[in-house]
Amino acid sequence: MKTITFFTLTILFLSCNLMGQVTKRNWMVGGNINFSSTEFKSEVGSKSTFTIFQFSPNIGYFIMDKLALGLRVSLYNTSQKATGTSSSSKYNTSNWGPFFRYYFLKSDNQTNIFFETSYQYGTEKGDSYKNKKNSFSFVAGPVVYLNTVVGIEFLVGYTTTKYVGFEGNNNSIQAGIGLQIHLEKEK
Repeated sequence: MKTITFFTLTILFLSCNLMGQVTKRNWMVGGNINFSSTEFKSEVGSKSTFTIFQFSPNIGYFIMDKLALGLRVSLYNTSQKATGTSSSSKYNTSNWGPFFRYYFLKSDNQTNIFFETSYQYGTEKGDSYKNKKNSFSFVAGPVVYLNTVVGIEFLVGYTTTKYVGFEGNNNSIQAGIGLQIHLEKEK
């Protein structure tokens, strides 16, 4: 019975018209999960390593074919470890802001390649402090459509973050995976 079910689902999956709805007046909702590791050098010369796990839900609208504008919220937990010591600490961060996303290939492809840039304003809370920050991100990667609605994204990106009232900035390279649901406009 399992073989018949698997065979039936495989045939249905392969017979679907596999493309994303990246055309004007469509909506997309989804998000991604990222992992990043950042090395930070402070003004006084000490080094720390940050490990960050991030969840970022988003909603976007295609203002023209292949170009979407939207809003992203990012929630993440950070662990910091000072180099050469056994001390560590944890932080929680929430960011929000607009994004712009462009798809490079035709909208009827089973796969596509996109580039996204975003700005986010946020707050970071630790055990005894609260900081405000501004971040700029660039993300790119392929998206593979499982059907006409759902796409899985494989992300590589770069983020630079400036904390309000502090010198310098933090730069991160990220790798992640995302899921987008493209809602087709009514005909």
